[in-house]
Amino acid sequence: MKNLKNIEGHSGYARVGDTGVVVNINKAEIEAARKRKAERIKKEKELFDLKNEVSDIKDMLKVIVEKLDGRNSN
Repeated sequence: MKNLKNIEGHSGYARVGDTGVVVNINKAEIEAARKRKAERIKKEKELFDLKNEVSDIKDMLKVIVEKLDGRNSN
């Protein structure tokens, strides 16, 4: 980014000159935030996958129970 102006008293932040938007220029904080986001996305995917697997298991159990009930009613 060009035209950045440091914010006095806040070494990790700068203001974009033409818009006034405050941006984080601390590379370590930015990298840490990216890692936290990637970890959160990974955990969300794991949870989604687990929910799908539980749903599949429930469906299989229903089929088994239906087949067992069919056998016992004869």
